[in-house]
Amino acid sequence: MPITEYLEPYVCVDENLAVDAAGRLRLQPWSVPELVVDVRAKSSGDGPLARPWTVLPGRLMIEQQIHWHNNAPIARPLLIRVTRGPRQWWTSQPNAIQFRDRWTYAVDAEPSPPLTSSIFNGRTGSALDLGTNSVAEPLPGVQFMWTEVNSVDEWLPYPIEPNQSFSLWYRCYMWTPPPWSDNANQNSPTHAAFANWARLQLIAFPDQGSVVTG
Repeated sequence: MPITEYLEPYVCVDENLAVDAAGRLRLQPWSVPELVVDVRAKSSGDGPLARPWTVLPGRLMIEQQIHWHNNAPIARPLLIRVTRGPRQWWTSQPNAIQFRDRWTYAVDAEPSPPLTSSIFNGRTGSALDLGTNSVAEPLPGVQFMWTEVNSVDEWLPYPIEPNQSFSLWYRCYMWTPPPWSDNANQNSPTHAAFANWARLQLIAFPDQGSVVTG
């Protein structure tokens, strides 16, 4: 029996799908995890210490701001990934050197400055104390320290809605916790600090659509 009627096939899609001109089903770019920001910020304060930094927050080593606008038609969960480069420092006994970093963020607004005086996301450092001789001079000693590259992830507690903009502000400081000895290492002080770099990444994840068409 001949077929006299023909029904055109239809494909139903949501915000994560599309149909191209040839009728083929396609995934939208925002339907999969997407690296939307990837920035490496270099330290501007690396090197020997010309003087102590005994008042918080200390010496600013790295500063970077990043931004992202959600052009997708759906809300997107956002993952913040901060990768700290290798930290290196040299300190003479009995002094201390410490790094602190922090990041702040906001949606459709400017983040507050990420000062590390009281709140911080991470810190590392060390001190060397070998005592003194009979005339209260610090005994000779220099400590050479380093940490490996490390990463930390933070999920944003809320998704970024369509047409919203996300901003993040990162800072890394170095300071020398008091007290500070000017005649460290028996009057031969050696102090240096190297924050090197920090890598800031934003990864936007997909979410379920809410509108079906077709």
